[in-house]
Amino acid sequence: MRSQRTYLDWNATAPVLESVRDAMVEVLDEVPGNASSVHQHGQKARAVVERARRSIAAAVGAQPQGVVITGGATESNNQVLRHHVRTTDNPRIVSTAVEHPSVIEVVEQLDQQGVNTEIWPVDRRGRLDMQWLSRRLDDEVTLVSVMWANNETGNVHDIPGIVEQLHEAGALVHVDATQALGRIDIDFDEAGVDYMTLSFHKMGGPKGVGATVVREGLKVSALYAGGHQERGRRPGTENVVAVAGADAAAEAVVQRREQWSEMLREHRRAFVDALHQESSGLELRGDRDAQLPNTVNAAFEGVDGEDLLMALDLEGISASSGSACTAGSLEPSHVILAMGYDEADARRSVRFSFGPTTKREELVEAARRIAEVADRLRQMDAQWR
Repeated sequence: MRSQRTYLDWNATAPVLESVRDAMVEVLDEVPGNASSVHQHGQKARAVVERARRSIAAAVGAQPQGVVITGGATESNNQVLRHHVRTTDNPRIVSTAVEHPSVIEVVEQLDQQGVNTEIWPVDRRGRLDMQWLSRRLDDEVTLVSVMWANNETGNVHDIPGIVEQLHEAGALVHVDATQALGRIDIDFDEAGVDYMTLSFHKMGGPKGVGATVVREGLKVSALYAGGHQERGRRPGTENVVAVAGADAAAEAVVQRREQWSEMLREHRRAFVDALHQESSGLELRGDRDAQLPNTVNAAFEGVDGEDLLMALDLEGISASSGSACTAGSLEPSHVILAMGYDEADARRSVRFSFGPTTKREELVEAARRIAEVADRLRQMDAQWR
């Protein structure tokens, strides 16, 4: 096994930024109070939380009062969907076929409970079928859940255009922007989104902290009882250390997102060019015209994705076959299946994702090694047949 590893699984989680680590350590050492306490230690903790709220709002173009700090996007997705069902007469929810499991599985549960739900299909490139949506908007749809960018293919959806169409039909829009944050420009207010959900560990923040962003005039209720924190929208003592990390991560997005995006686009181009040059039987999946600058979903002819991932791990390259929330599952990716691939073809998909600290030379060398391993596995398979 190589001593120098290459980490190409940023869409699962990203290495913590140095500024994030420093902010968390400072709060851990100097801010012992509970943010709900009225004494000075508590008020110092409260200041950390409120500063983070402003930073998160600035990073996504929202108003601070609309930001609810949560334990992550999975919690936030549950919060939005379940609140809508609790507070809406005759709810009818549409979710895309390629959403994260924290949306898809909630929608499936709601459907089993008698809620009217439908799944919005995609084409072979993972693009949303807009004609299908137009036909369904007469069915009194009340909420549509659509991610800004897909975690497996990297596809970026036209959220402002989708929001405009849905609002004309009277539907609310929930957008999971977890993978888009820090990689492309997202503006909550300008896009007209009603609910946005976020997690910060995909772009250098700490795990276990996220946000639900709510448009002015709308509400969101707590998932459970037990306290009045976050104005009654999310009970439980705030994790001030993690919140400080989210604050630093959000500040980094505001200051460096444009620089990061440009660098990632250049690095992705170099990685894809090297894969094409070194590989045989390569298929890139997703919408090449609208993808995140840090994500490549690839399949190699005659090579099983899980076999490739295990072999790459021994070579010192960490990658994945899809959402980290389904790690260990033997099932093929629901995203690739939704794009029309059969199970065998879906199992060939491997996702490579990287970030601002990934070096260009590292990616080019990784592409060479990936192609080498894929060719070796293909030859081994041919010998066994």
